Amino acid sequence: MSRGKLLRLVGHKGGVWREPGDNPFVKVSFGINLAPGDPLLGREDTGRFSDLVKMAEDYGAEALGTYDSAFVGGDAFVRATVIALASSRARVGLRPTNPLTREPQIMASFLASLDSLTGGRAFMDIASGDSAVLNIGYKIASRGRIEDFVACVRNLLASGEATYQRRPQRVRWSATAIRDRIPISICAEGPMMLDLGGRIGDGVIAGTGLLPEIIRDTVSRIHAGARTAGRNPADVDIWFTTRTSLHEDRAKALANVKASVSSILNHSMRQGLDDKHVPNDLRAKIRQYVDGYVLYDHVVHEGRNPKRMDELGLTDYAIRRFALAGNVGDWIARIEELASAGASKLWVGPVGGRLDSQLHYMRILGEQIMSRFV
Repeated sequence: MSRGKLLRLVGHKGGVWREPGDNPFVKVSFGINLAPGDPLLGREDTGRFSDLVKMAEDYGAEALGTYDSAFVGGDAFVRATVIALASSRARVGLRPTNPLTREPQIMASFLASLDSLTGGRAFMDIASGDSAVLNIGYKIASRGRIEDFVACVRNLLASGEATYQRRPQRVRWSATAIRDRIPISICAEGPMMLDLGGRIGDGVIAGTGLLPEIIRDTVSRIHAGARTAGRNPADVDIWFTTRTSLHEDRAKALANVKASVSSILNHSMRQGLDDKHVPNDLRAKIRQYVDGYVLYDHVVHEGRNPKRMDELGLTDYAIRRFALAGNVGDWIARIEELASAGASKLWVGPVGGRLDSQLHYMRILGEQIMSRFV
């Protein structure tokens, strides 16, 4: 950039200078999924992981989350604790956990501890279970089980006593908790879960897709669920989850996101395709893909699942529906499109793999993309 052009720039926000009238400001909220790069967070990596947390927060992330799957990586409670200690403003929590590998007493105790550690910034997202559940031989949780779990955790936080699956649950510490209600959001990818989220969730994390017609339908179903329960739809905090990849080379970005997209294509469709806006010419192929999904290759780069997705001709559709991937310009254009369609709160994932690479791309994400919207 020339010195003359620099002197003409006006309107600074978040570290990026803009010329007058260039890219009118659109407010978008960001949550950042964080992982240490390697499956197990080593002591020698905690410093750089903490730097990643601070960087995401400094660039304006409203929430910081980490996955709860012992199949994919190490313990989520350990990672969340490091995130809590490294952060000072953003909400911190699990996204998502499930009601099968965690007892509600354990989860309530963890949430209250995290809330105390952060001064009231804890949250929890809950789903039916995917790799953490299926790889220990369990079936995914029913909506009834999820609802029972959420009610139990809330009652333990509020009063110290509850029931779960007709079993008593008690804790002694509830009177000392920072908050007697910690936000719990329902992760939803189908119409019935969207309804459940609207009925009982402090928020909904929608994994239904990022196409304009899907965004509108998703919000409508959540609001309908809220009205059914006699709630104000505006009280439900709606976020959309994305499968993300950022790279200077668009082709590499798309290649890097395929494994992640292959997983959401499976678990968003495994309970059926009805009312999910699936094109008629792809329905049989998607059923075939879901029937042959390889659990052990879950989110494996160059694994069998993305290869089958390619073979069935589903990759372009899956990326278009679920991914936020490409170079900086691609990201900015897509985020503007999503915000215009009604998805102005976005969860984006770690970009770059190993920690050094994540720090590099987090800086690009913060300085060149997030700064235009937060």
